[in-house]
Amino acid sequence: MRRVRLLVELERRGSLASVAEALHLSASGISAQIARLEREVGANLVARSGRGLRLTEAGHRLAENGRGLLAAMEAAESELRQLSGEVAGTVRLASFQSAALLLVPHALACEETHPGLRVELVQVEPEVAVPALLAGDFDLVIAEEYPGVHPWIPVETHREDLGVDPLFIVVAERLLQGRALSVAGGRIPWVMEARGSAAREWAELTCRRLGFEPDVRYESDDLLVHLELIQHGRAAGLLPALAVVRGAPGLHLTPAGSARTLLTLSRVGSEHSPAVRVVRDALLAAMRSVDSAFELLNRAH
Repeated sequence: MRRVRLLVELERRGSLASVAEALHLSASGISAQIARLEREVGANLVARSGRGLRLTEAGHRLAENGRGLLAAMEAAESELRQLSGEVAGTVRLASFQSAALLLVPHALACEETHPGLRVELVQVEPEVAVPALLAGDFDLVIAEEYPGVHPWIPVETHREDLGVDPLFIVVAERLLQGRALSVAGGRIPWVMEARGSAAREWAELTCRRLGFEPDVRYESDDLLVHLELIQHGRAAGLLPALAVVRGAPGLHLTPAGSARTLLTLSRVGSEHSPAVRVVRDALLAAMRSVDSAFELLNRAH
């Protein structure tokens, strides 16, 4: 099954180098394992294509079946853990920054309730975390979904929503100088996340709906950097409630009229693992605890 997983990853990522980087293995080692798998199944699974490898029809067929086999193996392991009745082991959790700041610290209380449980956190954006989840580097990922942005969640993952996080257009009062945002928007600098991210796609679409093209002068995946630039009057930005709910003096907040969805993802088959279930429930409880703060923020603006 380890060799089948390598084949599945090669199909998903497209190159030995990408698989090697994701799984922390050498490309030569992966190539040797796939060659061994070919001998075991009695078929050519890969073929040379330039300097790289491509899957043959047999390789694609085995990779397709392999995804189901890997999910079934995860499900069997989860069922055995359920039978033991014990919540124990390590859950590797990946989270983007704002959720890591406001949700995860509360959720970690589950370790006190279940002494055999260990939760490890890595702060990383969903675009990186989800492929790493499929590769087995993480057990649970906190991700986000923006309105109007094309779906991106792989079918090999199990999704459970945590709740909604209202979105705001945020700018220092002095930067507006009494002008309406629709008038000032195209004349002031903006801070946004990197190109290619769901947040950036949504932010640009929102500005265009307001009638202007944003002058994106600053890029960062760190929302604390966004907030600092905005508070110093250097830029305007679009921020979720999680980023501003703790207070934003001197800022003008305009509801964007939409919200991002916060969700958790695990590999299909592992969603019933007692340890994964406990951490998921703890994150859901943490989300409920900030919902009232979100309501107050919406009413105030």
